[in-house]
Amino acid sequence: MRKIFTSIDIGTDTIKIVCLEYFNHKYNCLARSIVPSQGVKQGLIIDATKVSSAIKKGIKEIESNLGTKITEVLAIVPSTNVTFDIVSGNVNLPEDNNKVTGEVIFSCLQNALKNNVKEGYEVVSVMPIEYRADNTVIKDPFNITCKKLEVKAVASSVPKKNVYSVASIIESLNLDVIDIVFSSVGNYYSVKTPDLDNKVVALIDIGDETTKLAIFNKGIMIKEKIMLMGGRNIDEDIAFNYKVDDAKKIKEEFAVSNRKYADSDEVYTCINRVGEKININQYDLSQIIESRCVEILKKVKNEINNLTNREIGYIIISGGITSMLGFDAIAEELFARNSSVIHLGIIGIRENRYAACYGMIKYFNEKLCFSRITLSFRWFIILTMGL
Repeated sequence: MRKIFTSIDIGTDTIKIVCLEYFNHKYNCLARSIVPSQGVKQGLIIDATKVSSAIKKGIKEIESNLGTKITEVLAIVPSTNVTFDIVSGNVNLPEDNNKVTGEVIFSCLQNALKNNVKEGYEVVSVMPIEYRADNTVIKDPFNITCKKLEVKAVASSVPKKNVYSVASIIESLNLDVIDIVFSSVGNYYSVKTPDLDNKVVALIDIGDETTKLAIFNKGIMIKEKIMLMGGRNIDEDIAFNYKVDDAKKIKEEFAVSNRKYADSDEVYTCINRVGEKININQYDLSQIIESRCVEILKKVKNEINNLTNREIGYIIISGGITSMLGFDAIAEELFARNSSVIHLGIIGIRENRYAACYGMIKYFNEKLCFSRITLSFRWFIILTMGL
């Protein structure tokens, strides 16, 4: 059976939709769409009608390219006001049937969440830290035999409006939401390796209006901080310095983020707000952009120290502006620790802005393969309703 997945990332600036097929241990892009986003502010939906219209446009484009209907999707939900809790639970197996099945794992996780879901909050994920089978630590308990199974996990929850504002819009378009995830988790899984899973990792995601800093310990997100700064600040700097209305276009089509990569002979000619014809020098423009990029990364660097006392083993940087020429060099100069900018190597979605969509699909597929039980959005609805 073909394994085809579609994911949706509703951003403040754009809405990304990606359709991938997992075949022969590789992910192949079948279709992707990116449409301007309206009705979203700082990652939260404020106008459902505008968001619905944009998603519908993107889905139609995907369906046209695929030649078939999309019926199920994975969706990113806002992590605003997220909470992380260490939970534990256990289940006793009957003597006549003590083999661990998916249902046993389900019950064990359900018990871990009892009395641990805050009123007005929805569980987004339960990431096992460890399982114990008769007091023996085990990575994957599926199909083993034991008398008692225990689990220790990190449960992440957000206000219900974060989840249902996204789910209700998507489902109103006759699409089933089969799983939800945070964008930071999607970004992490886009570059996830066994080596990273053994380290404490800081993941920086520079968005349009916000920058997210997430801390992962052994592959599990344990903390996140959202800062009100991002790519739009660069647009405002360009607009202020040159008195232009098409700052975003100039940034995306002409600018570089580092003076070392700029050409002082390159110019961009346009008409400013007062009707004057101006020539924007690429080198001068790069100084403005580099200054803002350095400021953002320095603030994030300071916040890492405030967020955790753990030793950071690696720093990963994602976001649309990280695709700008020269950004890698800025990051290398600022971070003494090992760090890198995400670079997707998949044909069709090489740009960093697709990282969360790609990683979300990897996350879902790996959980299906590992746990043999779909820890999906529907699963959490059933789980929390049964508490």
